[in-house]
Amino acid sequence: MFRYCLPQVRRRGYGLGNEMIPWARAFLAAQLLDARLLPPAFGLNRRGYWQDFNTGPDDWIYHRAMQRILPVVQFTEADYLAHGGGNAVNALRSFAHAHRLRQRRLFLLVTGGLWGGYSHVQDAREFIRSTLYQSRYAARNLLQLQQRIDPAKVLVGMHVRLGDFAAPTDISSYRRVPNASLPIDWFHNVATDLQSAFGNDWQLLLVSDGAQERLQSLLGQFPCVITADIPHGDCSDVLALAGADLLVCSASSYSSLAAFLSDSPYLMFAPSLFAHAEGCYSMHGMPDKAAPHASPTPAAVQHFMSHTGGDARGTAVNADGRTPLTVLQSAARRRDWRRWELDLVRGGVTKKD
Repeated sequence: MFRYCLPQVRRRGYGLGNEMIPWARAFLAAQLLDARLLPPAFGLNRRGYWQDFNTGPDDWIYHRAMQRILPVVQFTEADYLAHGGGNAVNALRSFAHAHRLRQRRLFLLVTGGLWGGYSHVQDAREFIRSTLYQSRYAARNLLQLQQRIDPAKVLVGMHVRLGDFAAPTDISSYRRVPNASLPIDWFHNVATDLQSAFGNDWQLLLVSDGAQERLQSLLGQFPCVITADIPHGDCSDVLALAGADLLVCSASSYSSLAAFLSDSPYLMFAPSLFAHAEGCYSMHGMPDKAAPHASPTPAAVQHFMSHTGGDARGTAVNADGRTPLTVLQSAARRRDWRRWELDLVRGGVTKKD
């Protein structure tokens, strides 16, 4: 059988966080259809990801040839919504049944676009993690970075997106201005609050595309571990951020990818979020016809209303940087769980009843 699933790269490509979404979607389709998964044509991506994933700079030529030779089946956003939306596996299963793909021996399923977000490819989370780790430079970089981190201290990962984003805007405008850098003062205020809470018992893993002089308020005042001197760090940096005890996010898909891969608490800049009258925040407004999958469902808001005492993993933090005590306690607990002395299977001990 000649069945293939291809994540499509558009124009000059997207950042790593966005490229992983259609790749994960194609991976799920390949599992359902017993098809061969093809990597994205990273030769088209201006960031040179073909070097990380060993696909070759001319991979796009091969992909275009396949699309001319094989019968192409497009799985688009419209198809996703027409087959129920929600979890990509369910939508793909319905789509495959409608197109009798399991009965076909020859096809190329193509899917592209940023629609659906990370929630619809939840079942591909470990595929994303393993793909990033097995990239060309990630394991070596992470091993090098590990030598700089004190395992006994709380590790706070902070992603400061500056380089290719617009300058910070007015606080009231963040919900309307896409791809704007968050105020460096917010990151500084968060770090100051963490310093007050943890004292000398923490370290700041600082990942940024900004020049050192723009980061001086962080580098000069807090115990920073940096990755800027480690080349080819896109894959290793996002994995390092995901492994932190607490993650401080920029308003970018790269930060969202790190949070998606993480099981730790994370902080988001409240003015960049959508405030609901019910007293909660989301990354988007309520569902609309244009992008219903990108917004919180009424059920999510209702769950919040009926569980107001519960803690969310993602926390909105205002411009003053004040971090809730429960988040700080969760980060400290994550650090404790990382310590081998408290882990039986790594030679540690546990308390008696």
